[in-house]
Amino acid sequence: MTKIAAIVLAAGSSRRYGNENKLAADLHGKPVLSHVLDRVAKLPLAQRLIITAPNAAEVAPLCDPNLFEVIENSKATNGMGSSISAGVSRLEKMDGAMVILGDMPFIAEKTFLKLIDAFRSEPKKTIIAPSCEGRRGHPVIFRRSHFDQLKSLSDDTGAKEIIEANKAALLTVAVNDRGVVSDIDAPSDLAEQNRRHPQAR
Repeated sequence: MTKIAAIVLAAGSSRRYGNENKLAADLHGKPVLSHVLDRVAKLPLAQRLIITAPNAAEVAPLCDPNLFEVIENSKATNGMGSSISAGVSRLEKMDGAMVILGDMPFIAEKTFLKLIDAFRSEPKKTIIAPSCEGRRGHPVIFRRSHFDQLKSLSDDTGAKEIIEANKAALLTVAVNDRGVVSDIDAPSDLAEQNRRHPQAR
């Protein structure tokens, strides 16, 4: 069986959200991040990591230690790339890594499963990403062949450059799920996304 790990990125500073950590903000009665973790916990994965900033008092308690290994990224202020690197560096004999953003709580479970199925059924494609209404979104699964590149990331551009440099290896999976392109940056985003997604599925 192909072994896939989840790397949930939850080390952002939430600068645009204000004083509150957006991942701890209430969405349908529970924190934004909890919606993401609840879905990831149900997926057929071999390893689950969550990357936090040091002393993430609001985030770490949301993670079930029986399901998720919490990794503190000492370089979190450098940006998303450093968190991806921290996660990939801790993987144990995985065939692929699914990079998941902690501020995207509306992605349906069936979308995650569709991406996992595509990863397993299309071995010649080394990057799997969803698209909705013509927009590429998240999460993204990378095969082991990209792990060294992912480990070398250090800034806030994330893995975009790796994806752009490997277009021939990219499989884009069309999904009817606006959650793959809906993130939360500001309180107004949460209100708007609550309107578009009245129930977290």
